[in-house]
Amino acid sequence: MERIRLVLAAVSVTACLAACTSPITTALPLLTPVTPVPPAAVAPPASPVKITAACPLFGPADLQQLLETSEDLMATEQPAAGTSGPGTEFRCRYEGKYVHPWLLDLWISSAADALPPEEAMKNIRKDCSGPVTAVPEAGEGAFFCDRTGLDQAEMVVLGKRSHGQNRVAVAYVLKHRKDVYARLAKLLAERL
Repeated sequence: MERIRLVLAAVSVTACLAACTSPITTALPLLTPVTPVPPAAVAPPASPVKITAACPLFGPADLQQLLETSEDLMATEQPAAGTSGPGTEFRCRYEGKYVHPWLLDLWISSAADALPPEEAMKNIRKDCSGPVTAVPEAGEGAFFCDRTGLDQAEMVVLGKRSHGQNRVAVAYVLKHRKDVYARLAKLLAERL
C-alpha cells in the first residue's frame, strides 16, 4: 500500500512539473478596452387601459432623474384608503435607501363613475395652505401648492379623463424647486 502511494506521488509531481515548464502553445486573446455605455433612457409607459397599481406609472428611476439625485430609491405599493370602492385607489411610497427616509407619496384614483377631474381637483385644492400655481399642459387644471399642515411637503395635483375613466393623481413630494413640481405633473399627465 505504501508503494502505491509513493508511485502516485511521483506521478503527480512529474505531471505538475511537466505542465508548469512546457511552453504555452496557444495565444491568449488580446483584451480590448471597454467603453462604458450610458444607461438607456427609460421609455415612458403608455397610459394603461386599466390602472391596477400606482408604482408602475412612475418608477424610482423616473424620480431619480426628476430630482437629479444618484441616491438609490425604492418604490413600494401601499394600501390605499379605499374610500371610492375596491380597485379604484392606489398609492405608491418612494423612499431613499440611505439618505432620505421619505421623498414622495403618489395617490392615483381611477374610476368611470368618479367625480369629473375638475370637480375632484376643486375639492383637493382646499388642502392648499399657500398660493396655487397652475401647470399648463398637464391634464385638466393641474396645479401645485404647499400642503396644509406639512412644512416638508408640496402637493402636486392633476386629473384627466382617459380610457373612459376619471383619473386623478395627487403627489405629496419633498420640498424642491418649482420646475420639479411642474415636470412631475406633466410626466404623470402623460401616463394617466
